[in-house]
Amino acid sequence: MPSPRWNKVLRDVWLHKPRTVLVVLAIAIGITGAGSVLNTWSLLRRVTREEFRASNPPSATFRTDSVDDALIARVRALPAVGDAQARRTVIAAVRTANGPRTAVLFVAGDPANIRIGIVHPEAGVWPPADGQIAVERSSVEFASVTLGDSLEVQLRDAGPEPLKVTGIARDVGLAPGWMEHVVYGFVSRGTLARLGAPSSLNELQVVVRDRSLDQAAVRRVADDVKRVVESTGRRVADVNVPVPGRHIHAAQIDSLLFTQGAFGVLALLLSGFLVVNLIGAMLAGQVREIGVMKAVGARGAQIAGMYLGLALVLGLVASAVALPAAAAIGLAYAQFTASVLNFDVTGFTIPPGIIALQLVVGILMPVVAAAVPVLRGCRISVSEALRDSGIGRSSGSTGFLLGRASGVTRPLLLSLRNAFRRRQRMALTLLALATGGAVYLGAINLRASVVRSVDLIFDSQHYDIVLRFGRSWPADSLESALASVPGVARAEAWSAGRAAVSRPDGTMGNTFSVVAPPLPSRALALAVESGRWLTAGDTNALVVNRPLMKDDPDLKTGRDVTLIIAGRPTRWTVVGVVQSGPTPSAWVPREALARILGGGRFDRAVVARAPGGPASTLEIVQRVRAEMARRGIDVESSDLLSENRRVIEDHLLMVAGFLGVMSQLMIVVGGLGLAATMSLSVLERTREIGVMRAIGAQHHAILAMVQVEGLVIAVASWAIAIPLSVPMSVVLGRAFGRVMIPVPVTLLPEPGGVLRWLAVVVVVSVAGCAWPAFRAMRVTTSAALAYE
Repeated sequence: MPSPRWNKVLRDVWLHKPRTVLVVLAIAIGITGAGSVLNTWSLLRRVTREEFRASNPPSATFRTDSVDDALIARVRALPAVGDAQARRTVIAAVRTANGPRTAVLFVAGDPANIRIGIVHPEAGVWPPADGQIAVERSSVEFASVTLGDSLEVQLRDAGPEPLKVTGIARDVGLAPGWMEHVVYGFVSRGTLARLGAPSSLNELQVVVRDRSLDQAAVRRVADDVKRVVESTGRRVADVNVPVPGRHIHAAQIDSLLFTQGAFGVLALLLSGFLVVNLIGAMLAGQVREIGVMKAVGARGAQIAGMYLGLALVLGLVASAVALPAAAAIGLAYAQFTASVLNFDVTGFTIPPGIIALQLVVGILMPVVAAAVPVLRGCRISVSEALRDSGIGRSSGSTGFLLGRASGVTRPLLLSLRNAFRRRQRMALTLLALATGGAVYLGAINLRASVVRSVDLIFDSQHYDIVLRFGRSWPADSLESALASVPGVARAEAWSAGRAAVSRPDGTMGNTFSVVAPPLPSRALALAVESGRWLTAGDTNALVVNRPLMKDDPDLKTGRDVTLIIAGRPTRWTVVGVVQSGPTPSAWVPREALARILGGGRFDRAVVARAPGGPASTLEIVQRVRAEMARRGIDVESSDLLSENRRVIEDHLLMVAGFLGVMSQLMIVVGGLGLAATMSLSVLERTREIGVMRAIGAQHHAILAMVQVEGLVIAVASWAIAIPLSVPMSVVLGRAFGRVMIPVPVTLLPEPGGVLRWLAVVVVVSVAGCAWPAFRAMRVTTSAALAYE
């Protein structure tokens, strides 16, 4: 049979059911919010690492003239090489229901036995037969195709070839097709021949035997493989050695996981403030009872054990409610995020340690929250406890100032005084709501910063279309042919290639794009961060962007570097650093690169459409292709600058968008804190409401009093969030710059964002106060006056 003190605890729980439910709800909300984020983080961390590693990603990829079985056997014979295989990658164009798209086609030497960069068939037939294509899963929606449809694929100046979509496959090593704005497809060598492309394989993929090697060690192995390939008389065009075990979108994945973890902890802290409010209020109403128990001989340890035991039980009940909800939400959100990144969480479960951590936090959080008020209550003397006046304490100087305010009606004055009556509770509620608002405004500022950075990048590119040709042509031939197309304002012939830094130890760095415009260029004027831009007369000048400097810190202004371009070592001087997007890139004079690649001939051009013309950019592309075909110039591919912009924005704004989602979670937690505060306020003032009823107060007056009190707190949190958003914007901007690309930090929140935050906080206040106000109106006068 329970002892008298535990009988008292059970009786208190029963008599104060609304308050008990609020405590359980607050704990459950905190655990659900933080737990769902923690579950999402743990699932994404596992799936992005384990599924990517399970695909056996290549340690290095070489692009050479051709790869046959004999070469693969020689490479496999190297002691440090674990396996090798061949493939070919072809750039083509496809016609979809949404217009023409760029396609990247992959051909494996043995599609039925891909061991490196494993492709997982998901639907239909694998491998595709001749005349068929399997579309990568992340490109299905972008290409607007389903199984059984036909895709018209065109390569260079050959006619379009219809290929039947017979399969859907998934390659976790690829960046999502919808994000890259490309259609990934897998075809056979026979299909390549139909399209007019060479069916030979020209890429060699290698995995090292020791998968614990770092990038520098893998580069040394890659250098040995390169020497083997070159010893057969083949030319190695470029070598790519990624960070071992690191996905192509690892920066975005890391930023998502980091923000999820950080905001999960923040949400838990805010819900902890909620629990402190509720536990403190529960104990504040029992100070006299504690005094009575002490007067009849209860020891402080016994009293503390009662209330801490109650907090422990409430934590257990809340955890039983929260853990299943957090698991369901976390799994659903992880599945959504993983699909965006081209992963699949099917078959992955939340680690038991993560569940156990949430259970421990759920049990201990109310105990820790109750510890301070419990210890304070246990130390109070009997006489002081029996004299406690509970909630009738004055609001101090705030109440005095409000009392002297003129032109304020009594109901409004009462609402204002009630809002400031429990200053500690109000401070915690304000902190929770204002923190959510600061994150909300900071996410808006970050999005604005990203958009400005993208604007800065693309405002410096004064062209609309990029054309690539199957062969190199004289600049005059290309520019005159393009200028004759109606709707074309100007055109420039450019040169471009791939380069890699030759390191002092003889190894090569990762390859990157080298673009060579004419000097001066009317189509390009990139913003220079340091140093200078290319000038007429430069012969060996090199300009790099910041992502390339991040990959290779030796590429600093004033440094001389050796680049391997088309297999030839060439000497360059870094003269400047520019802003140009997240992809590592460099720029050199057009004639200097053309001499290396094609003897003064060029294989690409940029085209600017005439402003205000009636023709769309797509119509101009069709005109250009027709005119080039008439002149015998084969257009291999065409890219729209607007599409490139959308690709970069999709990459960068995904992280900013996630921050917006997390800010909404924080606002929800803050809103629940406001609802809990108002519910406690109504519970504590039940007798006061009864007195108001007895002297004639109507329902609408009580409703207005509760809603105005909530609005006072909400508007105060809105005002606090505005200055608090400044350091939050700095933190988010700098963190984004370290992970993605540097962006200008926006300090002052946009007026539109401030007004939206005001609207949000008002809605949260009205919704959060609705139930407490409804409950206040339902209390009868007799019940209110008899309330203890």
